[in-house]
Amino acid sequence: MEETQSLLNDFLEQNHLQSDEKCLRLEGGSRSVAYKINNQIIRIPTKEIFLEEQERESQISLFLQKYLPQKFSLKIPHLKFNGCYCVHQAIEGELLQSVWNRKNLSPTGLKNIAREIAELLYHIHNTPLNPIQDILAKYSKICRNENKTLNSDFDYGIARKHILNYSDGKIDLDNFRTVISSEGVALCHNDLHAENIIINNGDLAGFIDFGEAGINPRITDFFHFYRLSRDFALEVIKAYNDFSPFKINIKEADYQFLSNTGYTIEQRLRAGKNMPLFYEEVRKALLLFAESLK
Repeated sequence: MEETQSLLNDFLEQNHLQSDEKCLRLEGGSRSVAYKINNQIIRIPTKEIFLEEQERESQISLFLQKYLPQKFSLKIPHLKFNGCYCVHQAIEGELLQSVWNRKNLSPTGLKNIAREIAELLYHIHNTPLNPIQDILAKYSKICRNENKTLNSDFDYGIARKHILNYSDGKIDLDNFRTVISSEGVALCHNDLHAENIIINNGDLAGFIDFGEAGINPRITDFFHFYRLSRDFALEVIKAYNDFSPFKINIKEADYQFLSNTGYTIEQRLRAGKNMPLFYEEVRKALLLFAESLK
């Protein structure tokens, strides 16, 4: 904590800010401590091993600034890494999760947000592969693959059992099992859940936290939308398919969500993690999924 305070003081001094400047510590983040000062975000790694991850993310940020049209480049953080911490301008707005929890978005508003998410996602996926492959090759972090069904640890029978249990017997994985295509690789965000999406006055302000970004099949980036609802996930997918020549198959997306959910439950139970809120959210998402099929 003393080192964190020292680095924070260093940032204030270099930017000619007073020590009594309004400094808001932001919630979340296991790899860094984040503060918002005026309109800037400073993220200080909690451990030295996370410095390389910040440098990697800053290089991905520079890549996106170079290859995204300006309209979309403004919707991602422009990270500057100085070897000790990173800084970027805040993307103003609030988390999609917070907006969603208030349940005051109209169907038209939800469609608008889904379409804007799909459009930004399409442009990120459409950036050239060769330059980003060269950037990623410099760092030891390996991109995760959200399609856990390709993982040797995945046990279909166990995943099916968990899905049946947490959906109160309403979802049998046997009815959704399919082959998930590994084609259509692109630069993916890889962690695009509702707390990494910023909404401002009913419009998409941007995506944050590209720390997990890397090359994966495009379907990877649609997994987390199901956590809000299957209907919203389908709105994003349908809008994406309007923009993109490469189409996301809804049957594959459904199976990816369900199989990955079963896998994740097993991993957390096996690790002995006491996460009642997570398990309750999973149950809610699965019951909403079952309801959407009627």
